[in-house]
Amino acid sequence: MTEEKDDLMADLNGNFNVEGEAATPEEAKELAAAKAAARIDPLKVLPAKKKSAAQRLAEKAKAEAGLKPDAPLKGYAVTVRGLYTVPALDAPGKKVKKDYEIVANVASLEGALSTIKNKLLDKMLRMKYPGYVTYLTHEITDVRPLSTETPPADNVAYMNFEDLVSHIRMTRAPIDAKNYEGDVVGLRSAVVDFTLNPKGFKDREEKRLADRKETAELEALNNLGK
Repeated sequence: MTEEKDDLMADLNGNFNVEGEAATPEEAKELAAAKAAARIDPLKVLPAKKKSAAQRLAEKAKAEAGLKPDAPLKGYAVTVRGLYTVPALDAPGKKVKKDYEIVANVASLEGALSTIKNKLLDKMLRMKYPGYVTYLTHEITDVRPLSTETPPADNVAYMNFEDLVSHIRMTRAPIDAKNYEGDVVGLRSAVVDFTLNPKGFKDREEKRLADRKETAELEALNNLGK
């Protein structure tokens, strides 16, 4: 068995460089750049310290297929949900709130919500919802790469529910995703809270969950549940 295959099998068996030491000068540069980026944005997730077996297999397959390893990103499909208004049918001059959901494609996740809000949201809502007047709220609820060439979101602020769950497991954050089932915005807020200010998080999380439980019970009593 070649040295490359031995190293590949070691990765597949879970033998990773957990101490974060770079195996090559190139990896040392990548780690230094990633750490510098993380200092600028605390929600930025550092990449794996060493390429996984799956990543190396993918790179090998790309090379065999004649594809360049630095092929341009294909972008992301970003789901945005919120509230918008339409004229009230039974009360001239008044407006009523309704839920909306749109999926916008963006080339980069950097400033994605701002880009969608300022350049796409109004136009897309006018096209999709008859009677649309204006939007009131806007929250990212899902992010999906548009192709296998596009890496998953590496910023907590843009992760979907599944990626957040994986991130919680990887960082061993004291968050039970089951408490936020179906609420990616709530789960993301908890992860952001812990990431930015881990001190005292346990107490804040207990209060947050108690408030969520009370709100859910009140909504159930008043038939407001979705």
